[in-house]
Amino acid sequence: MVKKHIAMVGTLLLAGGMLFGCARKAAPGNRVFATATPELQAIWDNAVAADQTNGYVAAVTGYHDLLAQKASLTDDQIAAVHAAALAINQRLYAAASSGDAAAKEASLKLATMQNQR
Repeated sequence: MVKKHIAMVGTLLLAGGMLFGCARKAAPGNRVFATATPELQAIWDNAVAADQTNGYVAAVTGYHDLLAQKASLTDDQIAAVHAAALAINQRLYAAASSGDAAAKEASLKLATMQNQR
C-alpha cells in the first residue's frame, strides 16, 4: 500500500516536472524573488527553509502555493519555483524509495492532500 502511494506520488511529481519542463534555466530563486511582493517572498523563503531541512510537506505545499499565484509571478520566478519543486520531489521520491520513514510519511501525507483536491 505504501509503495503504491509512493509510486503514485512519484509518477505524478515526475509527470508534473516533465509537463512544465525546464525549457530554460531558472535564475537562482533568491535573486528572482528579491523583486516579489513581501507576501510572495515570505512564501518562497519559508518553502526554501523547509526544503533545506527536508521538510518535504511544507516545502512542496509552499511551492504549490506559489504556483497557485502564477499570475503574480514573473517567468523567472515561475521557472525557479518549478526547478525547486522538481528537485525536492525527486529527493523525496528517492528518500522514500530507499526506506526513509520520514519521506514515506511525507509522501503519504502529500498523496492524501492531492486526493482531497
